Amino acid sequence: MFELVPHRLRQFGQLDLHRETAHGLHVVLAQGRGSGLIVPAQWMSLCWSLRGDLRLQSGELEWHLGAGHGQAWGDGVLRCRSSRPQAWLVVTGPRQAWPWRPHRYTESGPLLPWQARIPRGLAHGLIALAAPVRDRAREPPEDAVTTVMENLAHWQSDLHGALARCAGRTQPLRHQTMTRLLRVRHAIHCDPGQRLDLDALARLANYSPCHLLRMHRRVFGETPFEYASRLRDRRALELIRGTDLSILDISLRLGYENQSAFCRAFKTTFGATPTGIRRHALSRASRAA
Repeated sequence: MFELVPHRLRQFGQLDLHRETAHGLHVVLAQGRGSGLIVPAQWMSLCWSLRGDLRLQSGELEWHLGAGHGQAWGDGVLRCRSSRPQAWLVVTGPRQAWPWRPHRYTESGPLLPWQARIPRGLAHGLIALAAPVRDRAREPPEDAVTTVMENLAHWQSDLHGALARCAGRTQPLRHQTMTRLLRVRHAIHCDPGQRLDLDALARLANYSPCHLLRMHRRVFGETPFEYASRLRDRRALELIRGTDLSILDISLRLGYENQSAFCRAFKTTFGATPTGIRRHALSRASRAA
């Protein structure tokens, strides 16, 4: 039987798990404005933003999870916080507390760090696991932990093909290669508009710059710079369609030298100007209303 330690955070509630003496799986359900959580380094965590944006930080890296998205983490102290009314769930604990069942693609455990939308099967397992947090009189179904662990592997199925292309004669060695590359991709994901420092990214992966470029292309079919460019294009489209930020503000936020450079790059990628895309989005929204 696995030890589950429930926690509930209300508005402005704060929890530092460094102070916890229980070493089972901690299930933290937070609701309301200003709640925060600190998870010790080397603990494995699964975060799920149920409503609103969840702000995450580890070291100098800061990022957010949109509603419905999850983050698997296990590399450094993790800070979770909310600034607006929202709800989020975190399952975390020392690695030995996670009852990982070896999967044919990931015998060594989940591939970390990883961020993606939470699929239905994993969501059902997490909701069941949070039962004693919502209602102290209830116990989670006996198979709730098993459901979560089985669906973790399926959640990362997009990585399985890439894992087979990683260097290493054994599965653990390929797993180690993937972990290094995911660390680099996560750093890029945190700020795709930042000018990339290849040397810094290589140190993050413990590779030489040339080896990082070669390995990243072999595994993902693109260089780190191409990945950053793709993320920046996607973010640009999201900001144009979904916010009222000025074109200049978006240009600066995404790291372009000026608005003209941003507009040229945007039109080259999407075949239309930022203003044209925004007008089309507003027109569709008004017709839908």
